[in-house]
Parts: sequence; C-alpha cells; structure tokens
Amino acid sequence: MLTPALESQLSDFDPDDLGPHAAALFAELCRAVRAGMPLSALVLAATMVDVVAHEEAGPAGHIDGIDFAYAGNKAALGWLRGRRNAVLHHEGPSDGLMGEAAAMDWQWRDTERGVSALLDYLDDLVRYDVSD
Repeated sequence: MLTPALESQLSDFDPDDLGPHAAALFAELCRAVRAGMPLSALVLAATMVDVVAHEEAGPAGHIDGIDFAYAGNKAALGWLRGRRNAVLHHEGPSDGLMGEAAAMDWQWRDTERGVSALLDYLDDLVRYDVSD
C-alpha cells in the first residue's frame, strides 16, 4: 500500500484541472490503489504523464510548452517510464516480477515512487497554470 501521506496527497488532488481522458485515468489510478493493484497503478501513473502532456482539453491546451519541460523531476519521470516499460514489455528479469517472496513489497515501493513522480509533475503544472 501507499504511505498514508501519499495516499492523502493522491486523494486531495483535484482532477478538475485535467482533461477528460486524464481525469478518467486519474479516477482509475485511485481505484487501482484502493483495490491493492500496484502494477496497474504504476502503469496508469506513467500513462497519465503522456496523456496530460498531449490532451488539448487539459493543461496541454493552455500551458506553455516550456512549462511542461520544467514540470516534475525528469529523472523520476524517466524512471517511471522505464519501469512501466519493464512491467508491460518483458525485457528480462525485473525486481518484483520474478516471483520473489517480497514481490508485492517491491511493487508497492515502485508504485509509491511512480505516484509521487506523477503528483510532483501535476502539482508543477497546476502551479504554472495561470488560466484560472
């Protein structure tokens, strides 16, 4: 499970600033976390980064491209993309995906890291958004 602080941060985020596609994915991300599905939550977090960057009905439609370039921690977002790819596209052995006794612990730690990267990215975009 996510730490209580991160779960609270996730539930406190207002998806009204997102476009409809990203908002639907955000709702699904929250459901996946509550249902105890760390890999699904990780994949959704990474997918949201791409959708938010391209969905014209959301921040991409009114935030300057340079703000997207500075939103979030690029190393954390790069890690998230790579981890999502490791989950979806078997590229070889990967921690938490090899049947280890502690696999769920690995998966939740990775999901926590991914959700945190996503929320930092979204928080930066909300801060850059002056259209309100």
